[in-house]
Amino acid sequence: MSHHGYDYVKCVLPNQVKHSVVYYNSAKWAAVPANNGGNSPTWQWDNEILIGFTVGVFKNAESGHQCDYGYPFESWTARSTDGGETWTAWKPDNYVGQPRIPLDPSGDVDFSQSGFVMRIEGTGYHGNQGPCWFYSEDRGREWRGPFSFANLMTHPELGGKEFTSRTAYIVNGSHELYLFMTVRERRAADRLSVALQEKAFLAQTIDGGQTFSFASWIVPWTDPFRAAMPAPVRLSKSKIVVAIRRKSPSNNWIDCYETLDNGMSWSFLSKVGDTEQGNVSNGNPPALIKLNDGRLCCAYGNRSDKRIIAKYSEDEGKTWTIGQILRNDFHSANGFPDLGYPRLFQRSDNKLVVVYFWCNESRPQTNIEATVFNAIDRSGKHLL
Repeated sequence: MSHHGYDYVKCVLPNQVKHSVVYYNSAKWAAVPANNGGNSPTWQWDNEILIGFTVGVFKNAESGHQCDYGYPFESWTARSTDGGETWTAWKPDNYVGQPRIPLDPSGDVDFSQSGFVMRIEGTGYHGNQGPCWFYSEDRGREWRGPFSFANLMTHPELGGKEFTSRTAYIVNGSHELYLFMTVRERRAADRLSVALQEKAFLAQTIDGGQTFSFASWIVPWTDPFRAAMPAPVRLSKSKIVVAIRRKSPSNNWIDCYETLDNGMSWSFLSKVGDTEQGNVSNGNPPALIKLNDGRLCCAYGNRSDKRIIAKYSEDEGKTWTIGQILRNDFHSANGFPDLGYPRLFQRSDNKLVVVYFWCNESRPQTNIEATVFNAIDRSGKHLL
């Protein structure tokens, strides 16, 4: 049991978990994978995994991000071909964060091809220019873009708002795609107010990316608290569950919402867990996937307890297990609990891979790491 009262199981044992370094450079700040790419299955091909992250210049600031805002940020990718055991990182060409005018999409993209990867770029985080999108047909080796979202932002529900989306999508067919997005109110002046006036919505394209349309609010615009960085899982032709990062003036946590009519309407389903005690460090976004055994797994960081946690649901998100602690050796150069923003994958041998940003005593500068681990059952006692 945590000193904050969160319900956790014991940490996984050393022989049941394996950590690896995805990218580390003591002169760099490497962080926020959830801002830069998708989860399983959209950025995974069997045991080949692709992730994105942000690279800046390291600065031992007194608090907050360990980066020097006087230098530009870069968008990088990393690949593992052995299920997260080893990684190769590089800065792609023709990719995110480049101040170019988005092109009008031609509408000839085949979303269902095996090498397809899409990257959404929004406004307001670490060198991203947004709103636009990029795509690759060869698993992220070469990229095309940026492309515009056509007239999406002129829709009456979105007009005048600022586009802050990260990458979250579900492929429905060769030319049909659901995009899980966010916008925030432009008028808000202070940081907290901006965050609370940010909400998640569903958009779609049915013509290979030539046009995009607003489908529904996942969390109503009138909801008083922040609802951002949605992580979707399709459970049937009509049912989708989405985990969402939440924020109020006093707390940060993760909720789940569901649709039973294929995205036309949404309702609150459950609270997964807290991502912080209070509202000091802005919480953490979720990563959500459907496991090979049919359960859901949600991973996230808790900044108060300085941990990476996984929880499981056996009833399609209605209830969640106590947390499985995947990492708890956090130690940063400036002491600030800057961590998490995970991406989550499952290998062909059923082991799970979570990628996140982290610091420890040997690498106190912010870097990207991965953990390979076994899922647990509802009781938290038996490793599968």
